[in-house]
Amino acid sequence: MDHQSSVRRLGFLLVVLVMARFPGPRPCHAEPAAADAPQFTTHATPAAALLAVLAQAQEARVLAFGEIHEVKGAAKVASALRHFTEELLPVIRERTSDVVVETWITEGTCGKKETAVVKDVQTTTKRPETTESELVTMIKRVKAEGIQPHILKVSCDEYQSLLGDKGEVDYEKLLALITDLQHKLARSLLAAPRSAGKSVALYSGALHNDLFPLPELSRYTFGPDLARETAGKYLEIDLYVPEFMEGNQTVTKEPWYSLYRQQFHPSNDPKGRKGSKPAGTLLVRRSETSYVIVFPWDVLAAKGVHPPKVSPPR
Repeated sequence: MDHQSSVRRLGFLLVVLVMARFPGPRPCHAEPAAADAPQFTTHATPAAALLAVLAQAQEARVLAFGEIHEVKGAAKVASALRHFTEELLPVIRERTSDVVVETWITEGTCGKKETAVVKDVQTTTKRPETTESELVTMIKRVKAEGIQPHILKVSCDEYQSLLGDKGEVDYEKLLALITDLQHKLARSLLAAPRSAGKSVALYSGALHNDLFPLPELSRYTFGPDLARETAGKYLEIDLYVPEFMEGNQTVTKEPWYSLYRQQFHPSNDPKGRKGSKPAGTLLVRRSETSYVIVFPWDVLAAKGVHPPKVSPPR
């Protein structure tokens, strides 16, 4: 597919399948085994944090990155997508053959059913205009690094299946469809000769890549299936912009967050540490194959407020 010409003609629709569709505050992760209590380490840069993860999993076949999606009105800081493109993509360049991106191009060939789905999703997800250009930049950068990018393809029958009797989008069906499309594409890429000895990366929302989903959300993650199909050679790597974590109950209810809040949050530094060096990147180890990279605080750092430098909990 000629991504550049398609993007200029039609543009991208990134699916933000927000957890607001599921009532009540709840984490998207179940508690891992007790032996896998959260561990925290700090690193100079996001790239250094990712290198630390990969050093522990050199045989990983799947690198499943998941972000907290940016929405309109969010803090004006670098998005996870931008961090990935500029800082993390070069780290995985040598070991990765393909990148699957959770997005699709609206071809305009499926009539009213496609139009209805696209309009509903665009209204509901409330993505900032910068997301489209950042996606284009990311895919161009992936190709420039010698990695093959892939986006999802939604058929006319699949568009039709997403609509209810009154023409409304069934978001649970959409979540399931996006999960299945990513899983199927990743599985085919893993079997392709070009991926031999290398990893396949996926970039999606931090739900689809979960290794430890809650039972009611397990239908919407490809993590356990791909982990089983690769004999455990699967890494879940969530990418969290700290400003987007604030008030996000999906994140703040995760088992590791309370300890993060107590030990690493800037509000715990009453003096503000003006003039100190910018805070580093925090790496949260949920389990041997599940991690969170928390990027530095851009907004507070700009004001001279930085997270305290504390030793990781033992």
